This record gives sequence, C-alpha cells and structure tokens, in this order.
Amino acid sequence: MTVKPPFSRRIVSSQWVQDDFPDSARIALLHLLHDLVDRRYVHGWIEIDREMRRINREDPQIYDSQKVESIRNARLSAEKLLKTLAWPKVFDFCERLQSHLAKAVGHWNDFNRDMDIETERDEVRLYMADELQRIFLEENLAFSLDQEQGHIQRRGRGHTAQQIAKAEPTFGDPRLNSARKHFRKATQYFNNRTRPDYENTVKEAVCSVEAAARTLFPQVKAKTLGEVIKQIQGSGEGQLPKPLADSITGLYAYRNAGDGVSHGGADGGKATPAIAEYAMAVAASQIILLHEIASLPKADVPF
Repeated sequence: MTVKPPFSRRIVSSQWVQDDFPDSARIALLHLLHDLVDRRYVHGWIEIDREMRRINREDPQIYDSQKVESIRNARLSAEKLLKTLAWPKVFDFCERLQSHLAKAVGHWNDFNRDMDIETERDEVRLYMADELQRIFLEENLAFSLDQEQGHIQRRGRGHTAQQIAKAEPTFGDPRLNSARKHFRKATQYFNNRTRPDYENTVKEAVCSVEAAARTLFPQVKAKTLGEVIKQIQGSGEGQLPKPLADSITGLYAYRNAGDGVSHGGADGGKATPAIAEYAMAVAASQIILLHEIASLPKADVPF
C-alpha cells in the first residue's frame, strides 16, 4: 500500500521540513511505539530502550522483563530519550525499528511444540514502514523510507526517481564509468541526511553529463561540455538538434554561474533542493539522449 499525504497536507501548501525531527513528530512516533508494543510487533519497552541507548551511546540499563515496575522504568527511559535524541539519531532509530526490532507474532503450540505464526515478520516490517511514512507525511518531513531496504533518504519526486532508474541500464556501458562515478556522487550529496550539499549535487550531475559527452564522442577534440555539444549539434542523423543542445548547455551554464556551484559564481541563483533535484533528473535524461545519439549512424560532420 502506498501511503498518501493526509488531508491536512493535501490542502495546505508548505515547505518540506529539511533538517529536523520536530517535537510533534516525536509525539507521533511515541504513539507508534505504544501501538507496536500492544500489537507485540516488538519485544517490548526494554528492547526499545536498549536500542535508543545504543544509538545515543549511553550505558545499557539492566531491566527485569518479569517485573512490571522494571518494564515501566524502561518505557519512561525510552520516552525521555526520544525527546532528547538529536534529530539524525531519531531517524537512525526509525531505521533500526523497521529493520531490526520488528518480529513475527505467534503463540506456542504445545501439541506441535513449535510456534504458530500469526503475523509474519515481513508483514510487521511493512506495517512499520507504512506508519513511519504516515508520520513523515503528516509532519511534512523531507524524508522517505525505502520499505524493502529499510533506509531513510531525502524525499525525491517520483519523476526524478524514474529518470534516474531509466539511466541505470545506460550507465552499464563501460564508456560511462567516469560519468557513473560523478552521478553517484551527485546522488550521495543530495541524499545526505544530515548535511545535504545541493551545490555539489548540481556540479557532479553536470560533470556526469560532461564526462559522458567526452567519452561517447571521442572524435570531438574538445575539453568542455559546451565545446562537445557545439560540434555534435545539427539536423542530420546522429546529430543533436539545436534546441536540445541549448538545454544541455543551459544546465552547463548554470553549473558555471550558480551561486557557489562551481567557480564561485554569485549571479546564477542559489542551488535550492528543487534545483538540485531538477539537475539530477535532467542530467540523467541528457546522458540517455547522448548515449542514443552516439549509437546512431553519423552524418558527415567536419569534426
């Protein structure tokens, strides 16, 4: 099931919360923890407290799982920790909750002398993922959870993810090894949860296009992306139509003029999260296009 934004977020336009796990989100997470304990989807408060202490690098606390008072103390300790954990560590806990603390639910069968499973662990993990996603959307957090991998990453628009996925087969071409390395750096800069670097996201995305162009068209004796595009543009087969060439050089121009992106330019505008994500999506599409053109029969072009 795909979790959709709640009504309150669908009708109210607001910016994503980039670098925080606000108090209201922590309260929602605490409600989820109570729900998971009640459903027996985790072993209990003692395990939750132990994991929070590990993440926060605090000494482990010894509890007696057979005593109500001890379980209560574990719950109070976990609730206190949840309020004080640094926001990146709260996301660390969310990942561990879904990937590590989840357990199957069942009961002991004396006849078979084995556990009869009522809810498989994978079902529990999916439930946790959906509920965490719901919290992220309700709180407008700029992060999403990969249900299968259990990794939390910065939220990307569906179109961007699709374009990047489409580029993967193209990156399998050995000629694009350098381009693939640059593009991987761009995604790492963008997805860094604690310190995203949108300027370097743009720079590496454009570098990936430049690396692709220079290796896909070795007959062009050029040092820059602009020079390569200028020589391969045209209306013949195997050439790049000028309007499309302009779109590539346009992104390249922003890379050179954007505020702090490459050469310290301050008149091209700030590299915002939206611009950085756009640059990745466009760069992926441009690399696919250049690869396709490089595979076509070439018109007679005076390189």
